[in-house]
Amino acid sequence: MLAVVTAAVPGVLLGLIAAWAGGWTERLLSAISDAFLALPGLLLVLIVTAFAPGVFGPLYLGLALALWVEYFRTTRAAARQRLMLPDVEAARLLGFGPAYILRYHIWPELIAPLTTLFGFGVATVVLAVSALSFVGIGLRPPVAEWGSMMTELLPYYDEAPVQLLLPAGLLFLTVLALLLLTGRKAP
Repeated sequence: MLAVVTAAVPGVLLGLIAAWAGGWTERLLSAISDAFLALPGLLLVLIVTAFAPGVFGPLYLGLALALWVEYFRTTRAAARQRLMLPDVEAARLLGFGPAYILRYHIWPELIAPLTTLFGFGVATVVLAVSALSFVGIGLRPPVAEWGSMMTELLPYYDEAPVQLLLPAGLLFLTVLALLLLTGRKAP
């Protein structure tokens, strides 16, 4: 969750700035996000974790760098569309400031897509950390992590196949639960 929050906060803030300012600010921030999109997410994580393999910090930083673009693009698109509506223009003409417009006109429209992105982001991070640990690049063995557990149990698959399937099954159930919670309707 730390990696997703670290990605969501700057992504949402930069998306709001780009939508609000428009012009060269939006083009500059969009160009930066496109540059991050040019690299595949796991490749970006591998580049960042190469500086300190097996350490939490670079792994989570790399995952956050790979995920912030989704929040930026979603926020920018939704906020730009919302800023063009007549009720927002009326609020501006009545003298309401940016804080009021953001709080009462834009933020309610952003909550649903951002919570969905958050749930999918957490599931993506869980899978990415496990995949990187499985191949030996992510977190290392004193840390209890499902990918490294599967790697350690792989030589014993012939003798105890259930032991290898337990971390894989728990990983599957965790990701499934995160995705099902994401699709849940708010009361």
